[in-house]
Amino acid sequence: MYYLSKIRRYALAGIGPVALAGTHFALSFVMLRLHTPAAFGTFTFLFVAAQFTVALSSALFGAPLQSFASARQADGGGRVEAVFAVATALALLIGAGFLTLGLSMQLPVEMAVCYGGYTTVMIVRWLGRAWCFADGRPERAVASDLVYALVTLSCLAAGTGSSLMSMDSASYAALFTGALASLLPFGRGHVALAVRWPTRDLRATYRDIWRRHARWSLLSVTATELAANAHVYLVTIVAGASAVAPLAAAALLLRPMNVLQNALTEYERPQMAALLADDAVDDLRRSRRFFLVVLLLAWCGTGAAAAAILVFAPQIVFSAQYDLSMIRWAAVGWFVIALLIVLQMPSSVMLQGAGRFRALARATLISSATNVTGVAIVLAIAAPIWTIAVMVIGWGVELALVHRAAQRLLAGYAHPGSA
Repeated sequence: MYYLSKIRRYALAGIGPVALAGTHFALSFVMLRLHTPAAFGTFTFLFVAAQFTVALSSALFGAPLQSFASARQADGGGRVEAVFAVATALALLIGAGFLTLGLSMQLPVEMAVCYGGYTTVMIVRWLGRAWCFADGRPERAVASDLVYALVTLSCLAAGTGSSLMSMDSASYAALFTGALASLLPFGRGHVALAVRWPTRDLRATYRDIWRRHARWSLLSVTATELAANAHVYLVTIVAGASAVAPLAAAALLLRPMNVLQNALTEYERPQMAALLADDAVDDLRRSRRFFLVVLLLAWCGTGAAAAAILVFAPQIVFSAQYDLSMIRWAAVGWFVIALLIVLQMPSSVMLQGAGRFRALARATLISSATNVTGVAIVLAIAAPIWTIAVMVIGWGVELALVHRAAQRLLAGYAHPGSA
């Protein structure tokens, strides 16, 4: 009965992110099939950078919000209001920075404006999702995801079928419009929180949240971003957008598993935080095991589907402009890295739920330093595809460090006097 209930909840948590992934895959697939590797590489670089705002929102605002909300602590001092007020102000500043980035990548002004607006709205949207999960209203988060997917795909179809705008313009405009529409399901309560001005009292409240949780969560997420996407940034800077295109194209094959992983992480974090607050260690262990089994099944299923595509029908996804041999080797590297990430994910989410952001930050800092150093060395002496192979080392280091931190946490609950 426990596992059936868990599966139903996983299904609810996965509906929205699956729709998101399908939408983003459709955008990337269209760019991959209809544009040159250079154009696809530029889109990939900008989209990876934009998705970092999601991780940023989760680290600075979503994870701390879920941590204290799921621990059933009263909202003393207006912590929810403080988180939302600071998030919205920061979103506006970050959006301006991403608009500038778009212009520096030679996007036309209207496309750069849509790109900057998209990153701004996504920060507010992802905080809204975290708030809904922490507040016991996951259906609103799912509705937001579905609205985003429906509106984005509809706008993309309308834009590409019209002679009024280019394919590139349609893609960025669709993303921005879909992000705006996705705020509607959160309701007036979310709007009231999001438009609140960060007063002195709210800023002071957030400073306490920053010291306790957010700074370590931010450090961990930033390090994770470097560990995961160092190749995208460095390869683009050193070798150009064309060089990153085949690596990004191979990474598309992992998209289904990434979606499920992100969806279940958002669901499991508040659940594990609640179990830790109740000292339900046995239930926590059982939840971790089930989480890992589901992720491993997703890894196996995604790998089997990717192998079938690459062996029997690669032309379905990849155009003749891509070297299939390079795509296949890159895919093997990505799936090895994905397995290492899957193996450490339940422990990582448990540490987040426990507020152990400092331990996570330490692990991801060491991992990212290893990856960035390795990628830089490889780019100096070998082809860009080898950057994927060298990142296996960094992710292996993170797996070992996160596992050790998780064991220490559980040992502390088993022997409270040693915590």
